[in-house]
Amino acid sequence: MDTRPRIPNYLPYSLGILWLWSGLQPLLSARQESEALLAAVGFQTAWQYPVLLAASLLDVSFGLLCFSRARRMPALWAAQAATVAAYSAVIACALPEMWLHPFAPLVKNLPVFALIVYLAQAARRQAV
Repeated sequence: MDTRPRIPNYLPYSLGILWLWSGLQPLLSARQESEALLAAVGFQTAWQYPVLLAASLLDVSFGLLCFSRARRMPALWAAQAATVAAYSAVIACALPEMWLHPFAPLVKNLPVFALIVYLAQAARRQAV
C-alpha cells in the first residue's frame, strides 16, 4: 500500500491558472505596458513583440501542462522554477524599483518558487 501523501490537484491547477493568466493577459490587454517594460529591461523595439510573444507562449504552455499528466514529471517543475528564477533575476537587476513596487511583483515570486520546488520534490518522490 502506498503511504505517500497525494498532492491535491488544486496546487498544480492554481499554478496553471497563474501561468495562463500571465501568458494571456499581456497580449490581450497590456501589450503596450509589457513592451514598455521590455524596453526598460533593454530590448530594442524590433525585439519587444517577439520576446513578449515567446514569453507569453512559454507561460501558456506551462499553464496547460499543469492541467495535464505532465504535472507528474519533475522536469516540468524544474523548467518552471528556472523560468521564475530567470524572470525574477532579470527584473531584479534591470528594474530594481520593482522590489519596492506596492503590488510586490518580485516578492510574490518567492512563494510561487517555493510551491514549484515542493511540486518538483513531490513528483520525484512519486516517480520512485
